[in-house]
Amino acid sequence: MGRRLFGAYLALFYAFLLAPVVVAALTSFNPTRLNLFPPVGLSLTWYREFLRAENFTHAFFAVSLKIALIVAVISGALALPVAYALSRYRFFGRSLLQTFFLSPMMVPQMVVGIALLLLFARYTFADELRIVIGHVIITLPIAVRAITASLQGTDPSLEEAAKSLGANPLQTFYRVTVPLIGSGLLAAMLFAFTLSFTDVNVALFLTGPRTTTLPVEVFAYLRWESTPIIAAIASVQVALIFAIAISIHRLIGLDAVLKY
Repeated sequence: MGRRLFGAYLALFYAFLLAPVVVAALTSFNPTRLNLFPPVGLSLTWYREFLRAENFTHAFFAVSLKIALIVAVISGALALPVAYALSRYRFFGRSLLQTFFLSPMMVPQMVVGIALLLLFARYTFADELRIVIGHVIITLPIAVRAITASLQGTDPSLEEAAKSLGANPLQTFYRVTVPLIGSGLLAAMLFAFTLSFTDVNVALFLTGPRTTTLPVEVFAYLRWESTPIIAAIASVQVALIFAIAISIHRLIGLDAVLKY
């Protein structure tokens, strides 16, 4: 009886998580301009409309996708030495530094966006650079957390063994430590990519005329009308993230990534 209740609970839990995705995917196939569920028919009309809409395709490929990839790389590169220092060394101000790097998680993203808007009003930056900086600020804490958890799961004696065999600290770091935490680093970059790709709270304050991210473009579109093209865009976003997850699963296994 207990196992059945637990199974029913899991089924309801997954249904709750997946229901919005399923509804959006099915709604995207409506042949009419109305967001009807269940759909009155099956058509790829709104996927074709998405590919024809220059504002959406530019926001998707030229802005959001590019910025998310850049943010993933930068967040991973910045989080790696920070996480290593916090997990391997004990020094004065360590707790303060840890709090500093995790503080953006405790601040509402809209507050971060407004603060950056005021900062960039005083100092001029390129539009894309402003969004990248904003997204790195909100993704870096998650990246640091993922890599720190990965480092805490490795055996420091392996690094000591490498040093005893003549490897200098830099060689030990890149040839021993980084391969050991590869899954954690990949998890950090995946989280950073996903958060950047789907963010609207920060990007809403930092976008420019030709650097509008896809979520902000969708937000602006919904102010005036709502058609199944939004459901089609959401389905494409989910499919892209799902494809990335499948690729990672084939490379190292999702269990190695999601445990962080």
